Amino acid sequence: MGISIAGQAAALGGAVLLGAAVGLLYDLFRILRVRVKWRPLGALLDFIFWLPVTAAFFLYALILGDGEVRMALLLGHFGGAVLYFLLLSRWMLKLGYAVADLCTLLW
Repeated sequence: MGISIAGQAAALGGAVLLGAAVGLLYDLFRILRVRVKWRPLGALLDFIFWLPVTAAFFLYALILGDGEVRMALLLGHFGGAVLYFLLLSRWMLKLGYAVADLCTLLW
């Protein structure tokens, strides 16, 4: 028995939201990488970023994709990230850098 159209639309919407969440997480790590000047931090942040992202994509495909990698879900992840970077990234970075500068000032 197949998945209903409403179920497929919900899965695609969730994939778009997951892609946008990954974009936000990327920006948060980008703020840390730019503001903290410690060379080994880059590799550590890459590992800390990709570990939950890979797990989230895997679990999403396993649970909602019935263990199959579906092209629509991959395009949804990608589309969500692109939408985030086009619409929200600039403001989130400005806010994040302001918070980081405030933390530096208070420290």
